[in-house]
Amino acid sequence: MRSAATWESESRRVLGCVADARPSRHRAVAAVVVGLVPGLLLAGCGSAESGPTTARVVQGSVVKTVSATGTLQAISEQNLGFPKSGKLADLMVTVGQQVQAGQVLARIDDFDAQADLAQAQARLDKEQARLDGAKDDNKADATSHDHNRAQDVLNARKDEADSVDEANDRAIEDAEKRIDEDREGLRRARVEAQADQTRCNRSVTGNSHRYDGYGDNADVTTKDRRGLLLESPLDVHSPTCERAENGKSEVIAYQRRIQFNERALQAARRRADIDHARSRVSVADARRDADAAGDAADGAATDRPHYIDERQAVVDDAAQEVHRAQRDVDDTLLRASVSGTVASINGTVGENLDAAAGTTPLAPGGRASLPDTESGVGGKDDTGNPARRPGGPSFITLKDVNSYQVVVPFEEADASQIRPNQRVQLTFDAVADLTREGTVAAIAPTGTKINDVTNYYATIVLNETDPRLKGGQTTEVKVITGSMDNVLVVPTAAVERGGDTGVVQVLDGDGKSHPVQVQLGMSGDITTQILAGLREGQQVVLAQ
Repeated sequence: MRSAATWESESRRVLGCVADARPSRHRAVAAVVVGLVPGLLLAGCGSAESGPTTARVVQGSVVKTVSATGTLQAISEQNLGFPKSGKLADLMVTVGQQVQAGQVLARIDDFDAQADLAQAQARLDKEQARLDGAKDDNKADATSHDHNRAQDVLNARKDEADSVDEANDRAIEDAEKRIDEDREGLRRARVEAQADQTRCNRSVTGNSHRYDGYGDNADVTTKDRRGLLLESPLDVHSPTCERAENGKSEVIAYQRRIQFNERALQAARRRADIDHARSRVSVADARRDADAAGDAADGAATDRPHYIDERQAVVDDAAQEVHRAQRDVDDTLLRASVSGTVASINGTVGENLDAAAGTTPLAPGGRASLPDTESGVGGKDDTGNPARRPGGPSFITLKDVNSYQVVVPFEEADASQIRPNQRVQLTFDAVADLTREGTVAAIAPTGTKINDVTNYYATIVLNETDPRLKGGQTTEVKVITGSMDNVLVVPTAAVERGGDTGVVQVLDGDGKSHPVQVQLGMSGDITTQILAGLREGQQVVLAQ
């Protein structure tokens, strides 16, 4: 095993080679080599005395970045929002509150994001099981296990559908039972009320009263012996008449309760129909997956050529989906990218928030001015007037932030890979040994012409500061647009790329090299992922 001193010595020699071969703007590449792939060693710098430069095939990391240069600026305001729209579930801060970098400020509902993550993880687990089965030459068992799992899911969906239907049926039965009980109560109340009213009429006028109805329009009047209506009212203060009046109220109460329960019954039936339809769709989807898994198990008799490579590619794709789904889950939490004071909050719990896709009237993500706006870099429209920059309200605004930001332009090919909340590494011409972490605060949605090339401004916020940093210092930013860990890698300089495949010169034991065709994965700034064609420990030759 190599000692720490040996690692440092060989790394410094590698860095010297890179520094001689690369432009000055890529000085930070050297540090990335040591940090990302500590097992990848170069054998020489390509001089006639030392022979060709070689490197070992190792398990390491691949990091892909895009770079630009800008000027360090002090932040006076920071606008924050969620990358995607959603319903605000929690708000952890108030206006005027002091917050620290990384502190959780708010959370949107993460039900869909968690469901997508679970689905992506389930797919990754399934594809990993298939890959393991192929490596063990046991593909038939692996697909059979997939079929069993899919069948378990189908059975669970059926059980769930039955449970939902049973619960809805019970709710409907309970509602119908309540209606029947209320109708019986209404019938009894009517009989008792009519009997009490009849006794009341007889006790007051000698059976000359008339009682009409037991609802809101009940009419009690008095007639003389000729049948003519009299104006004298009933003696409603007698016990019999009071019971009659109470009976009317009870009749009305039963009628209203029946109407309420009938509406509830209708709602329960509609809900049961909807739940039943959803359950049918869910069961149908699970049955389709189970049928597909069963077909795969029936047809998996022997492994096809390069089947392992194919399954590895599928696993890598599923892993990327998990990474994306996990990022969506992480993005449901809004964290303070820097320390500051909450100046405004534009939203309350329960409201739907739009995605933070706009920019302020000045620099994206803050109040710093765009570089060279006075020199016409901002661009003009067809009429010759200065182009208007888009803007919009932000969810949370931080003010009096004690940190720095950099507003840098990216060419459109690089800008298309940049998203809010991506990690950034920053280096400074004035402080050569200093590297700081940052975060993409925002990316402009519209382009700006700079020397007849369309660029998009991005605002990079430093997550940590340093006493040596001053406003106006030249800063190089490297936005990390993709990364993978624990994969088979070689230096990018060793690969002659041609689409998804490439050629690598492999060094034999006798010191001679021969070309080997390889299947390529992610290509990073320093290293490239190898999917097939090489094995760990082989020596490859770097291009001179």
